[in-house]
Amino acid sequence: MGNNDIYLVNYRYNSSEPLKSITQLSEKEAFCVADKLYKESQCKAHRRFGPDFPVYYQHRMKTEKWLYDNFIMIGGKPQISHPYYFAVQFCENLYKNFDCGKAIKIKLDDIDILDVSFTFGDSVAKMDSPDRRNPFLKDKLLEYISIHDNDVNKFIDSIKEQYICIEAQLWTDKYFVSI
Repeated sequence: MGNNDIYLVNYRYNSSEPLKSITQLSEKEAFCVADKLYKESQCKAHRRFGPDFPVYYQHRMKTEKWLYDNFIMIGGKPQISHPYYFAVQFCENLYKNFDCGKAIKIKLDDIDILDVSFTFGDSVAKMDSPDRRNPFLKDKLLEYISIHDNDVNKFIDSIKEQYICIEAQLWTDKYFVSI
């Protein structure tokens, strides 16, 4: 299996705008959007935007600062402060969290190594977990895949029980022009 077969997948609820991140808004706008999504969407991913949103928001901001700082430390070149989140290949849990909504896919081969980082599992969920691991670059992802017979699905299957997925954080919007 070549790298051409590896995709980053961004999931969203059917009625949500594509490729939006609540942390890219001002705090005031983020709270307004969160309230609207909580009231109008039964999507599991948006249910966390209810009364506990202030706690979630602060935790996510802390996580994104950690991701950003680590991405720079490993040589990444972020063009934005708050990433877009993707999964490597299909992730059933995320797909279901967004009520089996829409997905946007970008070929991994099309993404520059300095534009994307990866984590084992959902970075926000794993932030304070003892099994949290540091972000890594595309070359390390490809190394992990090569150890599993160059089969991305075998690699994901090997970590799925503990981490559910490999999350990708895209630190630019330059790949969205043709989407």
